[in-house]
Amino acid sequence: MTFTMARSKAGHDKNCVYVVLSEDGNDVLVADGVHKTVTAPKRKRKTHLQPIIHIPDEISAIAADQNQYQDDWIKKVIKEYSKTS
Repeated sequence: MTFTMARSKAGHDKNCVYVVLSEDGNDVLVADGVHKTVTAPKRKRKTHLQPIIHIPDEISAIAADQNQYQDDWIKKVIKEYSKTS
């Protein structure tokens, strides 16, 4: 699976940034490392998410070093993305 990030377009979490953990048909499992963790991810419809197409090189490098998702790593990636956007 390739590294993907997405921003919520709908719901009470509108504009929140997530890391996509897995896809299943029209649904995805996402986590932010704080409220929605790897062990208890949030299920969202793909239509309610906007994929983040341009991921800065610094974040891509962090993603390349990680082969398994962990909450601390997800928080770090989202924090770095928030700094650049």
